Order: sequence, then C-alpha cells, then structure tokens
Amino acid sequence: MSRRPNPVPTYRLHKPSGQAVITVRNPDSTRRDVYLGEFNSPESRAEYSRIVAELASAAAMPTSASAAVPSALTVAELLHAFWKHAQQHYRRPDGTPTSEIDNYRMAIRATRELYGHTLVRDFGPLALKAIRGKLITSGLCRKVINVRVYRIRHIFKWGMGEQLVPPEVFTALTAVSGLQKGRTEAPDRPAVGPVSEAQVAAVLPHLRPAVGAMVRVQLLTGMRPGEICRLRPADIDTSGPVWVYHPAVHKNAHRGKGRAIAIGPKAQLILMEFAPEDPAGYYFSPRRTVADLHADRSDRRVTKRWPSHLDRNRRNRVKHPRRRAGNCYPTHSYAVAVSRACDAAYPPAMRLQRGTVTTGGKKRPETEAEWFERIGAAGVVELKAWRKAHRWHPNQLRHAHATKVRERFGLEAAQVALGHEQADVTQIYAERNVALAAKVAAEIG
Repeated sequence: MSRRPNPVPTYRLHKPSGQAVITVRNPDSTRRDVYLGEFNSPESRAEYSRIVAELASAAAMPTSASAAVPSALTVAELLHAFWKHAQQHYRRPDGTPTSEIDNYRMAIRATRELYGHTLVRDFGPLALKAIRGKLITSGLCRKVINVRVYRIRHIFKWGMGEQLVPPEVFTALTAVSGLQKGRTEAPDRPAVGPVSEAQVAAVLPHLRPAVGAMVRVQLLTGMRPGEICRLRPADIDTSGPVWVYHPAVHKNAHRGKGRAIAIGPKAQLILMEFAPEDPAGYYFSPRRTVADLHADRSDRRVTKRWPSHLDRNRRNRVKHPRRRAGNCYPTHSYAVAVSRACDAAYPPAMRLQRGTVTTGGKKRPETEAEWFERIGAAGVVELKAWRKAHRWHPNQLRHAHATKVRERFGLEAAQVALGHEQADVTQIYAERNVALAAKVAAEIG
C-alpha cells in the first residue's frame, strides 16, 4: 500500500536561499512550495504555525467547503487563472481576440506589480485604492482609471464564481466607488467631437485609394471602424434600392443583438469600385492594396528592367516574410493610416519632423527616443499639441455622420442610423444643433 500523505507540511531549510520552506497541497491535488522567510527565525515559525492552523481548519470543514476557497491562493495565481479564461472567453466567432484582451492585460499588469504576492483573502479596498492611486500618478484620465478598476473588480467577481475568492473579499471591493469629476487629481479629457467635412477633404488626397474609400463610406453610413474594415458583399442585402449591411461580427453580437446598416446610392457607387471577385472576400483588402501599389510603381518605372534585375529580385525576395499583408484592415492600421495622412496634409514645423541619422556611412530614420531627445521636452509638448489640433481618427467620422443626421432628421433618426437602443447613447455621438437653438432664441427670446 502507498503511504498516506502527511496532512501537516514539514518545516525545512531551502539551502540555496537560506529560507524556510514548506510544501502544501492545492485543491486540485498539485503541490507548491511556500517560502516563509529566514530559516529558524521567529517570523518564519509564526508563519508556519498560521499555515498549519489554516490547513487544520480546512481539513475539519466539509469537503466541498474546504475546496471552495484555497486559503493560500495568491493574487498572482488568481490573475493567471483569469487570464487563461479571458483568452478563451473574449473571442469573436472567427476565433480572433477582442479588444477586451488588451484591456484586461493592462488591468492585470497594474495589479500584479503591486499585489502579486498578496494572498487573495488579504486583498481589500485599501489595496484597490492603492492600485487606483498608481494609475492616477501614471497620467491616465479619470474615465480610463474607473474602467480599469472595474475590470480588476470583475476579476475577483469571476474568481468568486469559480470558488477561488471568498465572497466577503469581493463584497468589500464593491465599496470602492469611482472617481468623480472635479474631485480627483486624474484629468478629464475633452469629449470626442465630429470631424468637419473640410478636414476630411484635406486628408483624402494623402490616403491610398482603398483607405480613402473607407473614410468616405464610413462618413456616409456612420459605421464603426471595425464594421467598415470587415465589410463583405456576402453580408450585404442588395435586393432593394438601399442596401442593408448585416455585420457578422459587431460590438453587441455576443449579447444576441442584430445590427443593420443602410447603405445609400453614394456609398454604393464607392463600394462597386472595390468589389472583390469572391463575395466572401473583403471590399478593402491590404493584400490587394499592396499589389496595386507594386503595380503602380512598375507602371511609373522609367529605367528599363533587365533580366539580371529580375533574377536578383527573385533571389532576394523573402519566401516567408515576418509581416504579410492581411485580407482585411485591422482597426489600428486603419487609424494609423489616417493619422499619417493628417501629418502629410498639415505638416508640422521642420524642427518637429522626424529626421535621419547617419550610422557607419549609411542613413537611417531616427528612432522615437532619438527624435524626442533632439527636439527636447518643449518640442515634445509642442508636437503633442500640434497633433491634438490637426489629427483626427476614424471614430470621429461616426460622430460627424450622427451630427448631420440629427440636424436634418432629428434625434430618433440618428438613433436608428447608429443602431442604438437608447437615445441617451446617441446624444453622446450626435452633437446638438446649436444653429437651430440660436434660431429659436432669435425668434422667441
């Protein structure tokens, strides 16, 4: 017969570190080492007595209760368990991760840096406030901090559902309220407003044809950036004079809600120019954009292409490049393309532009660190202010469409166009028509 495991862990010396160590059994029958501090010190003996008492209390409880909440579970172990869950849970039907993965990564990093070695049962409201204080000193705005604290609380809520977190721990964390406007050191960023049609017209000549078409279609329809990036003929009902786009993947798809986007004649003409041969393909494909770019360069080539050049290019071509153009634009790439076009349309002062550095007789673009060091702290401040004044992003196109619809057809029409269930949400996107209010005031007041 095999020997029964000793329920009381042995206090022993860990020779490489000189610390006292014990081996405890986890609820899933795995083992882990717990270091108690300097060997034979009063502190390590007291910590050993505490853990032995906890194990004895857990052994006296019913089996289901003793396995419910591991008493020695650390915050880092809880974060690791949630991260494995998040990687499987926050995914679209096609298997690609959603933006929540990156959001939770930031929340997990902030929690692990301060309280990774803390026991879950010892994590309380003061610990959560300490994490929030660190986020404030990092310069994040108030709304971002509140959302990140909410996600930390959600991790403990998930752990309570998995019987990893005592219910009283999560209940205590709910007592931490969010930061209020004007009553905290965290700044409040200005609300996102619509972009003017003049700004869009100035930037369009500096965009590749596919990205420029994306901007025009989004301005005409009010789509979200992710919806315009994943636009396919297979998802569009073209039976009527006005097409109806039903995105296969959208913001509220996981809630079982549908999404219908009307596409009028102007947007239809733009889409016809970029229609793929395969209905399941994407209207705006980076792979086709790169192919068109290479073909355009070849057509504009002045020097003759000799056979030796073709052979050399064939030999130097990378068979398996690290970066390959995809079938559809990621939202981040779409936003970067628009930002670069804004820089080309409204170039900053020469001293603020990124230059080149000569290394070993060869010129290369200077890195961001070299760039910021060259222009100095005052230059960085000036550059950020310039970007804030001249750059716009694709989300502002949705705001501009909502504002125009509300101005001409009212709030309810803007609500339908944006696909919102409540008009309160639409008011965030659709700016109030100040001209109409001025007209009323002129006639009545």
